[in-house]
Amino acid sequence: MLYKNILNSSIKKNKIVLLQGENGRNFIAKELKYIGCNVNLIECYKRVLKILDIYEEVKKWRLYGINTLIITNGETLNQLKKIVSDTNQIQWLLKCKIFVIGKRLSTLAKKLGWHKIIISNYANNHFLLQVIKKNRINFSAKEDLNL
Repeated sequence: MLYKNILNSSIKKNKIVLLQGENGRNFIAKELKYIGCNVNLIECYKRVLKILDIYEEVKKWRLYGINTLIITNGETLNQLKKIVSDTNQIQWLLKCKIFVIGKRLSTLAKKLGWHKIIISNYANNHFLLQVIKKNRINFSAKEDLNL
C-alpha cells in the first residue's frame, strides 16, 4: 500500500532520507530511486541480541503449555531457531503453531522447519489480532504469563 501511495503522490523527484536499522531491507529505497527520487539511507539503530538462558525459558514455556508463537520479524525468527539448541526443545519448538507477518516470514518459517504457519497479511495489531481470533486462539487473564 505504501508503495502505491508513493507512486501516486507528488513525492517523485524529491530528496528523501530513509531511516532504517543496520542492514535493513532496501526494497523501498530501490523503488524510490527507480521512480526518480534522490534517496539517502541512514542506518540509525542496531539490534543487539539479548542474553538470556533460553534453555530455562523454553522449559517454562513447555511447563505453561505454550503451543503458539507470534513472530513479527525475520530477525526474531532466525535468532529463536539459532539459540534453541537442545534437540528435544527444537522438536517441541517446531511443533508450535506460529503466526507471522507476510509471505516472506512464512517462507522463512518453512525453511527453518515450522509446519503450522498462519499468515497475517498486514503488520499492524488490528489485523494480527483478527487473524489470531479467526484461528481460535483464546487468551484469558490467567494465561497472561508475562513471558
